[in-house]
Parts: sequence; C-alpha cells; structure tokens
Amino acid sequence: MTDLEKFIAKCEEHAVPDSEINLSDMPELTKNDFERGHFKYWKPVKKSITVRIDLDNLLWLQSAGVKGYQTKMNDVIRWARLHNCPIVTAKT
Repeated sequence: MTDLEKFIAKCEEHAVPDSEINLSDMPELTKNDFERGHFKYWKPVKKSITVRIDLDNLLWLQSAGVKGYQTKMNDVIRWARLHNCPIVTAKT
C-alpha cells in the first residue's frame, strides 16, 4: 500500500457519513450565486513547470495565435481528465 493509499484509508476510516453532517445553517447555493459571486471568478492554483512537447502539437496549439497556447493545453488536459480519458504510459 502506497503512502497515498494509507492516507486515503485513514481519512475514510475517520470520515463522518454525509447523512450525519448538519447542513441546517448552510444556505442552498443557487445559479445566481455562481453567476455573480466568488465562484464565477474562482481560478485553480497554477504551477509553473517545464514540458517537452512535440513540435506538431505545439504548432496546433499555437494555430489560433501564439498567445494563450498554454491555456489551451491546460484546457485540453482538463477536458480529458473530466471526461475520464485514460492515461496511457509510453512504452520504452
């Protein structure tokens, strides 16, 4: 068992079931809350990294303009993650 798996198991062991969480003093969030409030402007934390990318992929990302290609790359990765695309490891 990895350290992460041990950590997750420990958290699950001490977790309170959803049915036991008191939400009586918490207002329901509405669509309007998301459209006008904090959630509309929330952005995930960014981490600066170095990535080696095939030139053809870089040119495709930059095809609509050089500026913003990193955001496009992030959007592609986010879409793949949210749509449960499998991560395939390269065979060497």
